[in-house]
Amino acid sequence: MKIAFNIEYRFGLIGKLDGAIFTDFGNIWNVFDSTNDPKRTFDGFKDLNEIAIGSGIGVRYNVGYFVLRLDMGLKTYNPALNIDERWLTDFKIKKAVFNIGLNYPF
Repeated sequence: MKIAFNIEYRFGLIGKLDGAIFTDFGNIWNVFDSTNDPKRTFDGFKDLNEIAIGSGIGVRYNVGYFVLRLDMGLKTYNPALNIDERWLTDFKIKKAVFNIGLNYPF
């Protein structure tokens, strides 16, 4: 089972170049697979606390037929870590993930 959401705010910068601020929410669980690890299966609404959150900024260049994207994101909330370590409080560029893409992600 996969849950994925995205919120993005775009704003004009210069000409066809736009800026963006975004947040992604989601996770993937086994539903029909045979696994013995209960952490990897979706058991109902109580597992929604395992949704990961990523946040970031980016630029968009509208070519007309498609949009070129460059994003920098950080793992804002990582449910794979211990409960007291899940929220990112140390925003450093070395912890960022950079992505290049065509068109919008969703």
